[in-house]
Amino acid sequence: MTEQRPPAIRRLESVVERVAPRDPDRWEARPPLKRGRLVSSSRARQLRATVRQLGLAVGHEGMPEGCGRSVKRLFSPQAVDAFLELAAEGAFRDPDKPKLLGRPLSWSSVGTLRDCLVVLGEEAGVGVVVPQVWRHSAGAVPSEQQAAAVYRKVADMAARAPLDALLARTVAVVGLILDTGMQTGALVSRRVTDVDLEAGTVRAVYQTQNAAHWPQVEAVLPLREGTVVAVRQWLGFRQVLVDALEGSDHGALWVTVHTTSRPDADGWVAYEAGLPLKEGGLRMAHASAMGQLNAVLAGRWDQAAGGPWVPLPLTPEGLRRAVDVEALVPALAEVRGRFDEPEERPPRWADGPHAGVPSFAVHGRDSTYTNYRCRCKPCYLEHSRVEAAKRALRKGTAARG
Repeated sequence: MTEQRPPAIRRLESVVERVAPRDPDRWEARPPLKRGRLVSSSRARQLRATVRQLGLAVGHEGMPEGCGRSVKRLFSPQAVDAFLELAAEGAFRDPDKPKLLGRPLSWSSVGTLRDCLVVLGEEAGVGVVVPQVWRHSAGAVPSEQQAAAVYRKVADMAARAPLDALLARTVAVVGLILDTGMQTGALVSRRVTDVDLEAGTVRAVYQTQNAAHWPQVEAVLPLREGTVVAVRQWLGFRQVLVDALEGSDHGALWVTVHTTSRPDADGWVAYEAGLPLKEGGLRMAHASAMGQLNAVLAGRWDQAAGGPWVPLPLTPEGLRRAVDVEALVPALAEVRGRFDEPEERPPRWADGPHAGVPSFAVHGRDSTYTNYRCRCKPCYLEHSRVEAAKRALRKGTAARG
């Protein structure tokens, strides 16, 4: 028999299912949050993970007793403070991932947890008082001069230095980032057909951050000569790697250059080189390469002419912040401008089946009759039943007294 979940968790699960349904057929028709925006796919995963952690928390000895009886108790200041403190220590890690059990959360994860609590409270109609959470700063944006120095170095490496497959891929990736400012996900998803070396162009794709419901913006952007040389060199290595695989060419622009292994139910499974590269692999290779470039370029940097050297970010996202993407893609600037405009929130009390009763109210409950003053037949009958039960209870109590 399945264990009965506390009422507060069942309520929050229904809240998440309403604004972020798991059913793909209902996803496009999901209603907006009360703050006026639709839930993105990444935020939906975060909300479900937060509810899962809250489900583990209600039975924890460090939480206030009875906090799972209602969302209001669960989101009381005392309960929220205890939950965030325990969660930050890793008390509510996923039991299906034993290697992570007890490992503290990063500050960014705690910040995401805090944000999700606020969203869940808003949707459940409960005010949530959350503490401030320290977050890492985004880091200094590389100056235009430093970005130019990086580009000159990678272009020189592509044109003159003998490269291996890993370095050729890294040089091509860095050149493409500095020419387009594409996000990591879009960069990894590029295919060979997206690059036209004869014309010196690439088909770039951009997604407005925190706005998965907005359409992607596509643009064909020119590539500088150094990037064209770097990509052409990489395509030569890529062809050798892909030809060694069985079957037809999968078409991904970026592929692995070494044999990799991943955990499986039966142990570790080895994967040949030449398979499509994932975001994690791209980030690791980029971090290593940028660390080396930092050491080389910092020693050659002329502080008198270019100012103090700022260490280059080790992530693709950090490096692309040096690119003025909106100047490259005016259509993206237009979409972001529309997105930043204040959106009118949908009226909370509109479109209900009964006048003056909100559309989210559940009929046939005494609470709907009392709280929302609904006088429909199902609510009236349930209210009458509850009142009759109360009268019978009072009469029985008086007779025993």
